[in-house]
Amino acid sequence: AASKEEDLELTLQIILESLATQDDGDAIVDDDDDDSAEPVQEQPKAEKKPKKKKKKSQPQDMAPVEMDVSKLDIRVGVIQEAWEHEEADKLFCEKIDIGEEEPRNIASGLRAYYTAEDLIGKRVCVLANLKSRKLVGFPSHGMVLCASNDDSVVFVNPPDDAAIGERVACAGFEGEPATENAVQKKKVLDKVFPDLKTDSNGVASYKGIPLTAGSGSCVAEGGMADAQVS
Repeated sequence: AASKEEDLELTLQIILESLATQDDGDAIVDDDDDDSAEPVQEQPKAEKKPKKKKKKSQPQDMAPVEMDVSKLDIRVGVIQEAWEHEEADKLFCEKIDIGEEEPRNIASGLRAYYTAEDLIGKRVCVLANLKSRKLVGFPSHGMVLCASNDDSVVFVNPPDDAAIGERVACAGFEGEPATENAVQKKKVLDKVFPDLKTDSNGVASYKGIPLTAGSGSCVAEGGMADAQVS
């Protein structure tokens, strides 16, 4: 009988332990399911603001660049060599020192008015900011300024004391010359040359203002008056 009682106690103990274990489990479940627990609220996602497109800074209104004689780079030069072009009966080929490391190769259509011997050693005004181009195969980089009328064409000569390579000036029209590309692209010569003329004394002028270098003015050879300069 004692053995049965022991067995019953042992069985009861096992059952009680089992129930206790189940109660603990239920408590855990109840805790999880407790209606009184405040539900965890999800934080609303911050709305993405549309990215503002950066406005490109608008260029300020630029005043149109005035095309005047200041856009021409006219330099005092001296003809070192001159010879007749072999294939063009109107052209001279020249080497002209304008103060650069090497003399410029320049072609001039002056054979009807000068001989090659006339040209050597002559001081001239050279338009230097022109792109190099081939004239009947000869690479010409610049042009010599001349005055012309219906009868003749003559050089525009700088003052005797003007330094080789000095830039020819025109009072009231100061500024940096245009690049070679700009002279061609913007048709600078077409806009400036019509106002380049000699006055009644043969002084080369732009809109009536003398072209100067050294201590004096640039003058058409022989004082050719009222002539076009180009």
